[in-house]
Amino acid sequence: MFPIGLSNLPSGLYTPLVVLLAVYVVLVLIAGRARGREDTDRAERFDTFAFAVLLVAALYTIVLVITAAFSYPSRSTDMVTILLVICGFFALLLFAFFVIVEWIPGRLSRREERPPAEGAETSSPGP
Repeated sequence: MFPIGLSNLPSGLYTPLVVLLAVYVVLVLIAGRARGREDTDRAERFDTFAFAVLLVAALYTIVLVITAAFSYPSRSTDMVTILLVICGFFALLLFAFFVIVEWIPGRLSRREERPPAEGAETSSPGP
């Protein structure tokens, strides 16, 4: 199913990611419990540890990508093509959301705000 993924690399290489995910979940739960008890210092400390675990997982993911690229160089072009297609799709999606949320309502609101005609009197509050 994946050109470079679980089917090509040994499953033992993915075990650290599963362990890091479990550690992250435990740390976030502990931080939430401390936040519920209004112990903000302890909650922030566990949030910091959880963030560190995420950084380690991100670094290990980069190692896995490099390992897959060197282990299967012929499939690296497929990986790059898939990444470009995904990035292009999300760029188009963001543009469509921008048009829907920003541009169309802006055009509609400008139509409603018409300035008064030149000969029309404007009512101003008297003294």
